[in-house]
Amino acid sequence: MMYINKQQGFTLVEIAIVLVIIGLLLGGVLKGQEMIKSAKVKSQMQQLDGISAAFNTYQDKYGALPGDDANAAANTGIAGLTGGDGNGDISNNEGSTRLWQHLEAANLLAGYTPAANGRFLNKYGQETFIDSNYAGLSGAIVCTSVPNDVAREIDRKVDNADGTSGSMRRHNQTAYPTTAGNSWICTAA
Repeated sequence: MMYINKQQGFTLVEIAIVLVIIGLLLGGVLKGQEMIKSAKVKSQMQQLDGISAAFNTYQDKYGALPGDDANAAANTGIAGLTGGDGNGDISNNEGSTRLWQHLEAANLLAGYTPAANGRFLNKYGQETFIDSNYAGLSGAIVCTSVPNDVAREIDRKVDNADGTSGSMRRHNQTAYPTTAGNSWICTAA
């Protein structure tokens, strides 16, 4: 008796089914990554809103700008807290370090993680500061450093996505780069 060794391969239908399954898995992974990125962008936007709310609450509660408050120690009840000069304008030092200390002392800033220079660290581990009349905007301006693609996305959701005009601007009022790197985005506090 002779045995015939018959080799069988995959049919076109079986190959098509496997390809469809692989495509669905890849699509799910890519969509998941997009959802994670979107959630981080939304979280960063909420953090900016929270900083603005804390800033305005401090101003309403104590009648002074946080960071610039000459009576910060008395107002917050924290002895030894360094006050600002009380001139109604936030200088670089006041907006980089003292502001965050004043907000934290007033229990208005949750999750303050200071950078080595005292600035607030955002959701991307980058610095945040507040300054007066900055980036072509008037009043107290909050600025934070985020990846360029995130900067464009936040600006698109808030404003016009160009960085040169509107209520959200790039620090130097130029368009957001399409390359890797970070941009400072700034908006009114």
